[in-house]
Amino acid sequence: MKKMLVRQKTYEENNAKLYMVGVPIGNYDDMSYRAVETLKNVDIIFCEDTRVTLKLLTYFNISKPLKSYHTFNENEITDILINYIEEGKNVAVVSDAGMPIISDPGYVAVFEAIKRSIDVVVIPGPSAFVSALVGSGISSRKIYFVGFLNSNDNKRKKELEKLKDLEETLIMYESPHRIRETLEMISELMPTRNICLARELTKKYEEYLHGTASEILEVIDEIKGEIVLIIDGATTKEIKSDLISLSVQDHMNHYLEQGMDEKEAMKSVAKDRGVSKSIIYQQIKRK
Repeated sequence: MKKMLVRQKTYEENNAKLYMVGVPIGNYDDMSYRAVETLKNVDIIFCEDTRVTLKLLTYFNISKPLKSYHTFNENEITDILINYIEEGKNVAVVSDAGMPIISDPGYVAVFEAIKRSIDVVVIPGPSAFVSALVGSGISSRKIYFVGFLNSNDNKRKKELEKLKDLEETLIMYESPHRIRETLEMISELMPTRNICLARELTKKYEEYLHGTASEILEVIDEIKGEIVLIIDGATTKEIKSDLISLSVQDHMNHYLEQGMDEKEAMKSVAKDRGVSKSIIYQQIKRK
């Protein structure tokens, strides 16, 4: 079936809408006037943890019905959420902190709303990774947002091995009880890379640590609070060095996996290694 174009003119019709509302990541003073007014005017609020959201609403003298909406019930509850809107009720979705969907629930609701031609209104708010990036002193020209790394040590290391050759600045979230192990992995895989560890953003104990992974490991003891890691992207020299350390065949495979044909891959391998294409051809065909 052919996909149908969906076009939204957000404010042309006075119909019920889905509001994705950004909330503070730690400091209630960062709550926007528009976010407060939106939450005052919707009919119902879907949130990760009703206790956390109730505390926020109480601070701003807002009283609204709350429904739990988290990773484990997102698919099931989305139908209920959409039904409310189709009945003419305005619905807001909030995370415990920051913007919905950014490493939090919300995507399924937006996807279903668009499918059913329901207007989605984003109320911008604080974001931990944006705040950390701005304060990191690391380039934001090109970024790669990873979100949370895998909780399994082996899988997490494999993730980092795949990420280390990217030229983009890497942005990831990590939990306090895993941060030391993760930094040790980064120290092994990206020993000279400039890193910023940001924690407890916008709160009383906000802290930024700038340095290499090994330098940061020397000064951290017991870290508390949510953590954002910003890692400088790989330089061309680093990438080339990593590739040259591979076998010629694996070096070839690297370029073939990027979509190059065999001729292009062979040319790139020869250039990286500073030899003629014929030498690479002979080594490959000899296998």
